[in-house]
Amino acid sequence: MTLKFWLLQVPGWSLFLLIAYFARPSEASVPDALQFAAVAAVSVGGMLASLGLRWLYRALQADGYGELRWLGVLLVASVLAALGVDLIFHATLSLLAGLSPGLAALYDAQPMISRAALLAPAFVAWSLLYLAISRQTRLAEAARHQNDLRLALKEAQLQRLLGHISPHFTFNTLNNIRALILKDPELAREQITRFASMLRYPFAAGEEALVPLQEEMAVVRDYLSLVALQLGQRLRYREQVDPLALPLPVPRFCVLLLVENAIKHGLGPSSSGGELCVDAATQGGALRIDVRNSGRLATADGSGTGLDNLRQRLQLSFGTRAGLRLDEQDGCVLAQVWIGSVA
Repeated sequence: MTLKFWLLQVPGWSLFLLIAYFARPSEASVPDALQFAAVAAVSVGGMLASLGLRWLYRALQADGYGELRWLGVLLVASVLAALGVDLIFHATLSLLAGLSPGLAALYDAQPMISRAALLAPAFVAWSLLYLAISRQTRLAEAARHQNDLRLALKEAQLQRLLGHISPHFTFNTLNNIRALILKDPELAREQITRFASMLRYPFAAGEEALVPLQEEMAVVRDYLSLVALQLGQRLRYREQVDPLALPLPVPRFCVLLLVENAIKHGLGPSSSGGELCVDAATQGGALRIDVRNSGRLATADGSGTGLDNLRQRLQLSFGTRAGLRLDEQDGCVLAQVWIGSVA
């Protein structure tokens, strides 16, 4: 506000100086240089008085005056400021009049209150402009503050939703490792390394809600390696990921949730298991992720806490440009996430 204030203040009062100088009455007995100096002195006084008006308006803004009351304050303050500058100038000029004939002639040619008629409209215009700019500045600051609050709430919602997912994966992984320790300690140590990677995943990159697809696929492979200890040959996994899709952002646990859902409701309960396929493709900067598994939908409408959670996170992060769809096609369940225009 201070920089903008002075960027307008200096040119504005310079313009007032020029207008006041060329609009002055003809005074042949007073040299032009002295007349210009007098107008310049009044302009400087006007600028200093405007600083007092600024202090007054800023002090009164906290009281929340209405528009009509502000108009009354503006008019009274402008008139008083004009009279104050005029009286101070006239008193100063009267003290200096004895120093030279030119100053005496200037004192005689410019009686008291003669400058207030030009200063008062200038202060009114200055006040209206200052209050308008000040109001717009406050509105912009309020809008920025509201936007900051909205972003903070959005981030809090994302972290809350993310926190609901992480423990579920952790408990499943712990159960798999516990069963493995009794069978193959060496393989258990290897899987503990994978489990450690999964534990680090929720806290990587400062707990950001979005991660590159490449990071998401890495944790998916760690998870499937642990699940394969339980399902064995019943799990047949295939993935096809476009290299251009790897750096694109996705919600953390987005693919992992769909993979876990496919195993929990599709492949896991089946005695013969089935095939799990993860495909990711890009088109025009948009991303589509397909997770397909053998089996049938667990519920008629494809709803569930985890999937509803993911839908909320997609909406919070990308708005209407992203979504989740769950369909049953030819004896397979297809979970499809799109981010962008691909759907």
